[in-house]
Parts: sequence; structure tokens; C-alpha cells
Amino acid sequence: MQMGWEVFVFRTVKNKKIFEEILDQIQELLITKQLELGQKIPSEMELSESLGISRSSLREALKVLSVLGIVESKAGDGTVIKQADPDKLKNIISLIAVSYGLDTTELYEVRTILEMKAAGLAAVRRDEEDLKAMKRHLDNMDSEVNNETLTAEADFLFHQAIVASSKNKMLVLLMELISGLLGEMIHNTRRRLGTDIIKRFQEQHRSLFHAIEAGNPKAAQTILFEHLTFAQEELGLLSGEKKAELHSSFSIQ
Repeated sequence: MQMGWEVFVFRTVKNKKIFEEILDQIQELLITKQLELGQKIPSEMELSESLGISRSSLREALKVLSVLGIVESKAGDGTVIKQADPDKLKNIISLIAVSYGLDTTELYEVRTILEMKAAGLAAVRRDEEDLKAMKRHLDNMDSEVNNETLTAEADFLFHQAIVASSKNKMLVLLMELISGLLGEMIHNTRRRLGTDIIKRFQEQHRSLFHAIEAGNPKAAQTILFEHLTFAQEELGLLSGEKKAELHSSFSIQ
């Protein structure tokens, strides 16, 4: 049974933008289990009074939260809390990244940080279904070798399958939120490099798969690191000095 809204209290909005304040309060109530996904929040009149804001301001704030996928208005049911949709949020994150002047090198560093950990965990936690998914994407890269769009998509999905195999929900969510940026990066990288380099990528993919299949986290992390640094070198983004720096910071022997 869902809890009635009377068991929790929204505080008066003070300094932040209204939608930010409401979002913070919803997050706090979810964390403290005073509010549940799917639960209806107070009526517009009751909520505006609790927050100390006009109903028109509240409506604007709820529109923003609806776009973010945090709340949903249902006819006859009022406004309910819903599970945020990463697809909506990743588009917003992509726009923010672009507006801040996206640096491809920094994005590669983020990939390395997150995917190395994912590869190590995948080698320990993967199951047969995970391995089948990785193998399917690898095979698709081979079978669709003459279709640039499909091979790039299979490349992206292969890396996503590794992250999913980590069984870490937060890691999966983080990668999902930047997946729009990563997918575009993979497409652009493959578009810019020659056939011989793409073949080398696939060899690295196969080696990475076999390390995960064999349950060898150190090998998986090392191969993943070399794969991403190799791509950066071929794109002219990584000097020998910078690669040595990365080797040291990521403890790659």
C-alpha cells in the first residue's frame, strides 16, 4: 500500500530556483523512504501552500520536472513520482557538455576511468548471458564490416555490454547518461580512421572479450586501457609523454 502524502512535508522554497528546490526535496524524501516511486504528491493547491509559492510558479516547476522525467501527471490521479528516464537525461547532459566546450581527450579519460573498472568487474561477475551478448556484438562487427553505421553501433553496444556485465547499477547508469556522447565518439573515431586500424580495434575487442571470458580482471583492464589509448594515438590526441602519464596514473605496468 502506498503511503499517504500526509506523512511527509514539503518545506517553503527559499533561495534556489523553484524546480531545483522541489527536486532536492523529492530526492531527500525518496532517500529517507518517506516517498516512493509511483506515489502521488499533494495537490497543486496543497503543494503551492506548503512551498510558499504561487500555483503558476509551481506549474512551471512541475513542467521542468516532467521534462526531466522526475514526475508525471496522470488524468484523475494527479502528479506522481516516477523513475527518471536516462534517455531524457542523457540528451540534456550532452547539451551541457557541448555548451561547456566538450574536450574529446577528457571524454576519453572519463571512458578509461569508468570502462577499466567495468571491465575488471565484468571479468569477475559476468554470466553466460553477458558473454553471449558481447559475442553477438563482436560477430556483428565482423558481419557488417561494410556498413559503417552498423559496425559503429555494434562497437558501442559491445562496450555497453561490458559495463552491464559489471552488475553495478550506478556504473551502468553513469555510462548510460553519457552514452549519447560515447556513441557519437565511436562513430566519429571509426569514420576518421582507416580499415587497418579498424581491424586492429576488432583484434583488441576479441582480446578483451577473451580476458573477461577467462575471468582475468587485470588482463581485461590492461587491454581496455591499451585499446582506448591506441585510438587516441591514431587520432593524434595522445603524445608519448601523455601516454606515459596515463600509464602511471592508471597503474598500468
